[in-house]
Amino acid sequence: MEHTFNFEHKSSSRVLLQSGAEQRLAELVDDLKPHNVVIIYDPAVAAVASRVGVALKTPTLLTVPQLDQAKQLSIVGDLAEQLHDAGATRATVIVAIGGGTIIDLASFVASIYLRGVPFIACPTTTLAMCDAALGGKNGVDHSGLKNRLGTIRQPDAILMDTDWLSTLPDELYREGLVEVVKKAAVLDADCFAELEQLASALVSRDQAATARAITMAIEMKMGVVLADERERDRRRALNAGHTIGHAIESLSRGSLRHGEAVAMGLLAECRAADVDAAIATRIDRLLQAVGATTQVPAELRAADLLWDIARRDKKAARGDVPMYVPRELGQGEVVALTEASLKKALA
Repeated sequence: MEHTFNFEHKSSSRVLLQSGAEQRLAELVDDLKPHNVVIIYDPAVAAVASRVGVALKTPTLLTVPQLDQAKQLSIVGDLAEQLHDAGATRATVIVAIGGGTIIDLASFVASIYLRGVPFIACPTTTLAMCDAALGGKNGVDHSGLKNRLGTIRQPDAILMDTDWLSTLPDELYREGLVEVVKKAAVLDADCFAELEQLASALVSRDQAATARAITMAIEMKMGVVLADERERDRRRALNAGHTIGHAIESLSRGSLRHGEAVAMGLLAECRAADVDAAIATRIDRLLQAVGATTQVPAELRAADLLWDIARRDKKAARGDVPMYVPRELGQGEVVALTEASLKKALA
């Protein structure tokens, strides 16, 4: 059964999730009274970008061919040059269509070009719908570290069309499910229990189950963002799995996807913080039930290298390397990662 859900959050971002949402994009753009429109898109969804370009009557469609290397300042510079050539002004609306990389990159460009232009995010992957497009964080990699440079700037609107997920490969589809499990593990025990019940339907890509999982992610993340946009306290919960996960992802040099690394990182952080075994087991089982791998590959268990990356993470401060772990399902706390606890987690 087709599931339609409209979510308009009481923040600066309007979030719309439904089947056929693509047809509503022109309406959202018109609300911003644009001078012109520029589309920045993922080559994998060129067909969607082409349709949207026709609907928005814009000839300016910009893409990034080497997507795996896109989050670099050089690419930001290239896009800025193309915006200038397209006659972009402060009333130009940038529309980003694609996964988390494109959403992050385009959002960063929109936040700094002419000190900020209107921006609409159109995430086309479960990971981007459940995480990257939400909350206003954006950034590019620098010095070999993920998202080292960035801003916090809420999109003017976020449009999610569940129909876009129909062509998404299974391994990409599962990445977003990891983020929903992670959020529920530290924010909402009821959502976690519901995900346990939905796991088989999610793996079979049931549309109603998928829409429900994305809805949970939106509500959990935006609830946290409204309470703590600048990550002074509550928003730290969204970093669960990311301290060790980002280190694993960086060390893998592209051989692991972000969702895979977060699943591994979440369980590793539970071990490092001595989280109750029963809780860690439930998290492990649910992650595996939605198709995630939770064991860190042997070639990525180099504790000394991972520690060197982790202590340079953007969340580290004053010599402390924080991580956020679930002490009870739905409730988490900040715990310091140490080199010794990291080694224990990887043993």
